[in-house]
Amino acid sequence: MRVETFGPYQVELSAMQFIHNGGWAAFAAVRKLDDGAEAPVHVLPYQQVADHTVFATEAAAIAAARGAAFALIEP
Repeated sequence: MRVETFGPYQVELSAMQFIHNGGWAAFAAVRKLDDGAEAPVHVLPYQQVADHTVFATEAAAIAAARGAAFALIEP
């Protein structure tokens, strides 16, 4: 799992390999880190972000997860 910080946001990116075909699925979570809160606010709970898409490599799945997560937090 890769964790990146972008301003007040913490982005978790991961890929999971399918056993039956060897392809990869993309997953992401986004949390907003607020100084006043006891726990981070979940902007995007951990979930598969590209449904029905199988990526050829782990790197491609991570890149797709990153794109989906950052699309939510960048204006």
